[in-house]
Amino acid sequence: MLVTSTVNVDENKTMKKYLISIENLHLTSGILLILSGILAYFSSGLEMFLSWVIFGAMFISMSDIGENEMSEDKKNHYKHSVRRLFGYVGTIFCFILFVFYLLNI
Repeated sequence: MLVTSTVNVDENKTMKKYLISIENLHLTSGILLILSGILAYFSSGLEMFLSWVIFGAMFISMSDIGENEMSEDKKNHYKHSVRRLFGYVGTIFCFILFVFYLLNI
């Protein structure tokens, strides 16, 4: 999942270094959802604006998962891989939503 390199911590352990951290994916998704909410206000009204802004704020608050402080066992666990996968999926679809609202103003 976009692993850029492995770093040797000591002779027995290595750490994965990701190109984009899960925290940055959540932050990017949150910002794009808030911007989409602002754009949705002009086409769909206050309800859609509030829904997207609240959802975006929830994504931003999830951006503090602490991937840098995770042990290698937790990083290698399948749940973390699923979380990273959906982090990318969410960010991509947030970008598509933002562009959709931008084009439909």
